[in-house]
Amino acid sequence: MSSAYTALDDLHQIASVIRDFKFFVHEKWKVASDKPGSGNTKNIGSVKSIEALLSGRGPFVDYNEAVFDDYWQNYLTKDMARTIESEVSYRNLDEYWQWKERIPRRY
Repeated sequence: MSSAYTALDDLHQIASVIRDFKFFVHEKWKVASDKPGSGNTKNIGSVKSIEALLSGRGPFVDYNEAVFDDYWQNYLTKDMARTIESEVSYRNLDEYWQWKERIPRRY
């Protein structure tokens, strides 16, 4: 009787669909982007470049974790701004720094 299942001893004969894994670990702020992960939520996106991911060189690395925290704690999507009858304060790091010039620094 033949089985549709592979025996554990035969797993080495099955061709893998993926290989050559690269593992990396960085603090979130080092690989975060200044853009959300999706267009309609406040999910923090990551850098898209493989080199930047592997080396931990996102845009916040030129500053510090406090800037990352402040950026994302104050980030508003269009829907969030509309809910509090406000406008989107910034959409990227350049606009963030312009917005920050209008209020006192906390770090």
